[in-house]
Amino acid sequence: MVVACTRDCYDTCIFGEKYEPLRLFPVNGFTCARGRADLIRNERNRVLSAYIDGREVGVEEAIRYVARLFKEELKRNPARILRTDYDGNQGLLTWYYPDRLFNVIGASQTDRSICSSEGHAAIKAHYGTSMGALPEDFLKYDTVVLWAFPASISAPHIWALLVKKFKVAIDVRLGDTARKSDRAIIVRPGTDVFLAIGVIKVLIEKGLVEGKVKHIEELANYVKVFSLDYIASVSGVSVNDITWLAELYHERKPITLIGFALGRSLNGGDAIGMISLIPALVGIKRGYYYSNSLGWGIDFDYLRGLHMARSSRVIPMAEFGDYIERGEVSVVYVWNENPAITLPGGDRLIEAVREGRVTLIVHDPFWSDTAKIADVVIPAPTFLEKYDVVYSYWHDYLVYNEPIRPLRGVTEVDLVRSIAKEVGIDHPLLVEDPWKAVDTAIRGAGVTLDELRSKKVVRMKPKYLPAEEPDALPLPNPIEPEPLKNNEVYLVFTSHPLYTNTQFREVYGKLEPIVYTHDHEGVLLLGTSRGMVRVRAVKDPSIPPGLALIYKNSLVDLDGKPINGIIEPYKGKYAGTPRLNGIKVRIIAT
Repeated sequence: MVVACTRDCYDTCIFGEKYEPLRLFPVNGFTCARGRADLIRNERNRVLSAYIDGREVGVEEAIRYVARLFKEELKRNPARILRTDYDGNQGLLTWYYPDRLFNVIGASQTDRSICSSEGHAAIKAHYGTSMGALPEDFLKYDTVVLWAFPASISAPHIWALLVKKFKVAIDVRLGDTARKSDRAIIVRPGTDVFLAIGVIKVLIEKGLVEGKVKHIEELANYVKVFSLDYIASVSGVSVNDITWLAELYHERKPITLIGFALGRSLNGGDAIGMISLIPALVGIKRGYYYSNSLGWGIDFDYLRGLHMARSSRVIPMAEFGDYIERGEVSVVYVWNENPAITLPGGDRLIEAVREGRVTLIVHDPFWSDTAKIADVVIPAPTFLEKYDVVYSYWHDYLVYNEPIRPLRGVTEVDLVRSIAKEVGIDHPLLVEDPWKAVDTAIRGAGVTLDELRSKKVVRMKPKYLPAEEPDALPLPNPIEPEPLKNNEVYLVFTSHPLYTNTQFREVYGKLEPIVYTHDHEGVLLLGTSRGMVRVRAVKDPSIPPGLALIYKNSLVDLDGKPINGIIEPYKGKYAGTPRLNGIKVRIIAT
């Protein structure tokens, strides 16, 4: 038997029946703190029964109740039903298949833009795909640039491959990865695109370009406009460091790892796009890594049923709270996500549910923050309790996940099919056998379901490889960050080694909402035009002046209010990704 860790994590480790890591390259035979905690977490804080308005009921009664709600809304306006989900579990059946029900009934959907979408779209604009280096490619390099990529925390198995390499970390502060690297370059939030432009400028104007890039003349004319002194003043990176980094690319030909956090910042898409071009300019083919999930050839659209039905409306995650507040949604159905505290404006959802303006339905294995306020809660099994197919956005192993614990709750697939039956829907998308849908979806990756069931772990064949000669177009149109006034800082979020977003609090407890700053200490308020939250400030000399850092797992303030409630609804230009990092906040002492 084989089990795949389905966390939203690069590594996607693969385990045997006794939950011992399989020694498959590139899974390096050790288990991280989160992986070890899963067996403990599986028995804690579980939703074991269905509930309606706090009353314990059978799952069948809850299904009938949800079906009645859906029937009523379908008569009025299907778009007022909003399904929202994300990457709490990377199983193909868990995450993707349930979307079929909501596409069939014409409900609204969120755009799933909060994490990697901006970078996928930006890199694809240059290379035709966002597919980059494979794990075995990492071994070819003796130097690596970790650009906003906190590998030591967020990708411990990737970090293990880099231990003996010369490492350069580029980040907004001296974090764990930067401290453990051979060289650290600190850049101001939202200005990575300027630094990338500076590197490209040096490469072109010093005659260090060795690779082929389409429209190189337009790129050369573009970077000519920016002086290195100007780039240094905006980015906070000295001219000497900009030049050193460009020469490092030319001389040592490093692989570049690009972090998702950039896509959630000012100029994020443009930054990622320009950074991905740098390896090509020095002659490195497939010399970047961002996320490979869209390169395997897995037909996620087929699993979602988009070949036969589509949602009536797409709501940007950046504006989630606004749609709720304006009364444009009356029913919210949640799985694989904890939107009350992870989405911008989650506080608007909490308020609407408490006031009875929105009916909230949650399907979850655990009593998440969102489940605790829901009108309807239905128990779901964990990945340790069900069959699924799991992929990674780093390595090329596809895994047939088998349960090693007894099933508790109803699976995502069984639930949406039961709701559809109760509503009276017999659409082909929901009649088709779910495993047949999986088989169809994975054939594009060169794998069949029969082969996967037999071998348990099969290597995929990447289908969408980067263009040999990427295009310098589109050129960026960067915006300088707004200058800070007195008592203002840029707020950024960072990963914690023990948590994956809001998961694992059952094991490690809730994190106190601590904001790490260069200058402030004690309880204070952080405010934007969207409101205020109360947090505890701690001085940290590794945090540059004008910056405030908080773990993205500390998502409620000292009063229990979602910190994302103060996030303003700015969207990235490539995929609409919410701008969570580098937002300007006022600091008010209490």
